Order: sequence, then structure tokens, then C-alpha cells
Amino acid sequence: MAISSKTLRSVAGTGVEAQALAARMVTLQADAGLTIAMRMPILMKGALGDSHGQHEAAKALTEKVSAVMESGFAAGQAAAMFWWGLALNPLAPLDFTEAAAKVANSTLEPFSKRTSANAARLTARKR
Repeated sequence: MAISSKTLRSVAGTGVEAQALAARMVTLQADAGLTIAMRMPILMKGALGDSHGQHEAAKALTEKVSAVMESGFAAGQAAAMFWWGLALNPLAPLDFTEAAAKVANSTLEPFSKRTSANAARLTARKR
């Protein structure tokens, strides 16, 4: 049985999205670990009354809430774009795997952006 060129393009597109998602997850995990390690002493000082530590805790909370909100909107938008594309072109080949990878990738974007910025900011402070 021969494989069509549409199938090959679909598999290639899914592979690219899956690779991007895997790379984002690895980078996110590394940056999150570094951020946690660098933030813990600051947060401990904040628990003992240090204003800088308390400011860092408030900043962390605010960032997490805004990242969750932004992530929810991004996931909804990516899913809506898939369904609108399907509704406007019902004869197009479906690739749910690629669409799911795009939704996951767009969902992680706000967290990835903030985590890498925090890791860079907190490691630069120590130098």
C-alpha cells in the first residue's frame, strides 16, 4: 500500500509540532527548577519579614495567576482556530494530533515565557 503525499505532509507537520512541544517542555522544566532553587532563599527571608522576599512572593503569585489566565485564552483560541478551519473547509484532511500539539504548545507559551524570564532575572541577580 502506497503512502500518499498528503499523509506524509500530515505526519511531518505532526512531528514538527511534537518536537516543538517536547523542546518547550524540557526548557520549561529546566527553567522552573532553576527558578525554584533561586527563589526559595528569597521567599524564606520574606516569611521572616524581609520586604524584598514578600515582594518576590507577591510577584510570583501575580505571575502565576496571569499565566493561567493567558494560557486558558491561548488554548481556547488555538482550539477555536482548528474548529473554525474545519467548519470553513470541511473537505480538508483532519489531523487531530497536530491540532492537539498546537493547543498544548500555545497553552505552555505563557508559562514558558515567564519561567525563562524569571530564571534569567534570578540568576543575573546572583552574579
